[in-house]
Amino acid sequence: MQNKLSTRKLTIRFLFVFFVQLIIKAGDSSFDGIFDHSLRAWVFTFFFITYSLIVWYVAGYFNNRLKKVLDKKQNNKSSHIFPLFFFHLIFGFFVSWINNLLYHYGDIYLFNNPEVWENVTVFNPELTISLLLIYIMVFSFDTFYHTNIKTKNYQLKLEKLEKDNAIAQYLNLKSQIEPHFLFNSLSVLSSLIHTDVDLADRFILHLSKMLRYVIEKNEFMLVSLNEEIAFVEDYLFLIHTRFEDEIEYDIRIDRKATGSWRIPPTAVETLVENAVKHNKFTEKQPLKIDIFVEGESLIVKNNLYPRSEKVNSTGQGLENLKARYSHFTEKSVKIEKTEKEFVVTLPLLK
Repeated sequence: MQNKLSTRKLTIRFLFVFFVQLIIKAGDSSFDGIFDHSLRAWVFTFFFITYSLIVWYVAGYFNNRLKKVLDKKQNNKSSHIFPLFFFHLIFGFFVSWINNLLYHYGDIYLFNNPEVWENVTVFNPELTISLLLIYIMVFSFDTFYHTNIKTKNYQLKLEKLEKDNAIAQYLNLKSQIEPHFLFNSLSVLSSLIHTDVDLADRFILHLSKMLRYVIEKNEFMLVSLNEEIAFVEDYLFLIHTRFEDEIEYDIRIDRKATGSWRIPPTAVETLVENAVKHNKFTEKQPLKIDIFVEGESLIVKNNLYPRSEKVNSTGQGLENLKARYSHFTEKSVKIEKTEKEFVVTLPLLK
């Protein structure tokens, strides 16, 4: 896809500069019109097209570099217009004048045509200014065209993100509020009411907080890491209450140090839920879940005891999580599976 775009860009630019050199030849009486097939005309055409394409790509390179520098120093992108225009005005004048000089002296020394240039100054304002105006118009159109393409691509990307987020909302709401989840939670709560009223009260509190988070935070594309961890603690409390010593978990996160980090909502919970769903565990062989920060990543690790029976699962949780991350960072979600452990590394976002 990228190669096709590059070829298309080169073709459009080639056709444009070819058309411009025809206009120059039509206005230059030293040529026999635009269909002049002399060696001098062919050399001019080849040189002008090659030189113009090189200038076009060089100007684009420096334009992008300058924009990146300005983006870091200024928050208001509308203020970039003047320095970019000033750069292209100076650069365009310089390359136009160099083009004029090469044409001037090349014609004299390569084709022995000093008489053509007897009354023309080295500066040759007519050609230099014309080339400068063409440069400014071309690069303005080129910048507008590519900005428009980027805007459309961004809109498509945003639409895809909203679609992925909607799927994630559906999957997470389904996994948390579906009948068997509520049935299991209410069954545990029913037994607690008769055996441990205080624990039943805590169970209701954690369940309500968890359901509120799922309903409210799924509307956001990113949430703070601390909010997500608090949600996971509520979820683990319910699971641990249900399975007791069959599940062990350890969350080692400095809440003050990680306050600025962001993460897609229910990302960590998805991994914890998968660990519970796909592994078998007992009091003698408990499921151990570790959650901790390492550098700029969040690690979710659990020991591996795969269930022998087939688990009813859509299999979309991890793939959806990868897709959601791809919209925010070039860093990918890393999944490592050994005979004993299942480890997922989630990039933390600023």
